[in-house]
Amino acid sequence: MSGISNSPFIAPPLIKRFSHAAAGHEGVLRDESGALLIKPCLPKEVGFYQAAASHPEFAKWMPTFMGTLQLNSQTTASLGDKPGVPPVPAIASALPSSDQGETSTRSDVTTKKPLEISIVLSNLTYGFAKPCVLDVKLGAQLWDDEAPLEKRARLDEVSDKTTSRSLGMRIAGMKVWKGENKEYQIYDKNYGRQFTADNAVDGFKEFLFSGKLSEEQSKFIAKRFADKVAAIQAVLENQESRMYSASLLFVYEGDIDALDQALQIEKEKDLSKGTLAEGEDDGNEDEDEEDDDESKPPPKKIEDLKIIDFAHATWTPGQGPDLNALHGVKSVLSLFRQLS
Repeated sequence: MSGISNSPFIAPPLIKRFSHAAAGHEGVLRDESGALLIKPCLPKEVGFYQAAASHPEFAKWMPTFMGTLQLNSQTTASLGDKPGVPPVPAIASALPSSDQGETSTRSDVTTKKPLEISIVLSNLTYGFAKPCVLDVKLGAQLWDDEAPLEKRARLDEVSDKTTSRSLGMRIAGMKVWKGENKEYQIYDKNYGRQFTADNAVDGFKEFLFSGKLSEEQSKFIAKRFADKVAAIQAVLENQESRMYSASLLFVYEGDIDALDQALQIEKEKDLSKGTLAEGEDDGNEDEDEEDDDESKPPPKKIEDLKIIDFAHATWTPGQGPDLNALHGVKSVLSLFRQLS
């Protein structure tokens, strides 16, 4: 592809490394605002996102798909799929994730492997002051039909030795805001591989209860996650797809003050909805003015949950629901209900 080379490329200053990837995904970048992620991918994943428009109930549990970037160091790619979304400079190489913070990629960047395409997605951690993130990989079978025998054997061994086989899911990585010395605690893939079906709940307990929130707040978050996982289960039971090595990505606010603010905002919105239900104006007259306010701060969020990683996902009409992924979803639901 024109503009792709193996030479070093200095990324534009508004493109930064994304530092909140819980499972160590390499090459994920974010825009300057933090609202968008730029993720290298293969055409199959692009196709899955594009086809999701025909599956709206499923798509609501996916990150918002803004479009694709053709990776070219000389040009700026526009996001034709979403009118009104500003252009994002194209990136020519994958960059390693950084656990030291979100630093600019303007210097000290070398190309490891030329990439042809990236997808631009909504950033789940946007709107959180101190996002705590958990990546749960779904399925006992982790490979798709295109995987070579060697890869199948290797992934089967991983599944057999972890909760992937017994529970249909495992913790792939997580990070929790501890507050001490203003630091996160990072849990890599090996952390999740130590658990069995009997003690897997301890990993989820560590995610929710080891940070700065009170026990009551942590149980509250667990209940909200349980409700959302139950909703995802209901959707998957009525969809015909196959996802291998996809994940559930959980995010909650780890900063106590920010969480209190988010809860207060939600309470006020609920009261406002109650007022509207009684027949008052909907207050949309200044909506356009608000939309034009680019300096408006990001919305404050309590928690969020999406399904991510569709590199090995396909829509399979006529083949019934994805029992492999559902196995893991049901296990996750059971664990969050235990903790709520």
